Amino acid sequence: CFPGRRFVAIVTLLGSVRCEGESPTDPVPVQAQARVTAGERHLFSGEDIQLACSVPEDPLSGWRYQWFLNGVLVSSSEVYDLKDTQVLQTGGYTCLGEKDIDGWPYVMKSLPSDVLNVHVDGGWVLLQTPTEPLVIEEVLNLTCRVRDDPLLMEVTFYKGDVKNWKQKDKDLVFPRVSLEDQGSYWCKATWVQGYVYHSGQSLPASVTVLDKLTSPVLELEPGRTVVAEGSSMVLKCSTQLHAREQGHGIEYYYMKNGTRLGPASSRDTHTIQSAVKDDTGVYTCKVRVRALNLERWSNELKVEVKPLNQAEFSL
Repeated sequence: CFPGRRFVAIVTLLGSVRCEGESPTDPVPVQAQARVTAGERHLFSGEDIQLACSVPEDPLSGWRYQWFLNGVLVSSSEVYDLKDTQVLQTGGYTCLGEKDIDGWPYVMKSLPSDVLNVHVDGGWVLLQTPTEPLVIEEVLNLTCRVRDDPLLMEVTFYKGDVKNWKQKDKDLVFPRVSLEDQGSYWCKATWVQGYVYHSGQSLPASVTVLDKLTSPVLELEPGRTVVAEGSSMVLKCSTQLHAREQGHGIEYYYMKNGTRLGPASSRDTHTIQSAVKDDTGVYTCKVRVRALNLERWSNELKVEVKPLNQAEFSL
């Protein structure tokens, strides 16, 4: 009998069993990316489009990929070719990756990609618009396409119900787009095919334009305007910066009754640790991006500080 060996065997066996409730460190999840590598997201039925999936944060590993249309599995490949498309293939495409790993849980899955919307048009005329929101001062291109690319005689572009542009070219370009250019567009085309005149119109397509820096919204966390004396008072200044270049910092300025509450801050919150009656007033915030020469002012927020019993009664 060799008790030492028996003891080692038991320890080894127990070490290989994962105890219920044990929470090993899971791999840090990474997100898959879906993109169009050939064709257009808005296309005629019968045309082709190619989609590709990748995991940019971990590109060299042995990922296996899956494609989903509106949440339903449609392919298990890195590249998804949609040949001779049909209207039924319109929808939101997502992909994800999975790979084998050495430790528990032995298979690692990526987060699903963002939705990539594809629209297959069964008509004769379609309007192609940017697939992503534009930022003010960028170029907006609208293209009025006719199936089989016949000779165009006239193209008219509409915004809403208003006829704005009539021309022979299928492309309409806005060199510096503004917030007023956001909206729903459609086009009407007249063309010659087989010595016969034809006309048709597209379905509406939306154009989204973003401001570089949105006007901030000032709120009192957790969403009330009456504060009890002695409690902390947290002001939150919410804004969004839309810039193609990365690394631009936002400066936050907080004011009470028009007087600044200290120097600029890189934080979107300002905290008064123990509020007193004198903290009652009208608060505002200003956001600034020096590199882009942008600044925006918030709404006015009236805050009242009351004794604890009165503050509770006011809620």
